[in-house]
Amino acid sequence: MQDLKHYQSHKKVHARPMTRGEFIELKKRPLDGGRPDDQGYFVIYNKGTPDHYESWSPKKVFDEGYSETSK
Repeated sequence: MQDLKHYQSHKKVHARPMTRGEFIELKKRPLDGGRPDDQGYFVIYNKGTPDHYESWSPKKVFDEGYSETSK
């Protein structure tokens, strides 16, 4: 994977704190690694558009990549 390049995010997302276990339960998915009590965020990309996408992000990764805005 030496062909990977570096990218910086500049997206605006909707998010709220949620453990990995809460996300797994919400999405009715099996636990795919990590622990249910891992802290993180439920993240929605492109809310209300055809490209709407939902995921979970570990707290440290999310906090390093996003800052809260008023809109």
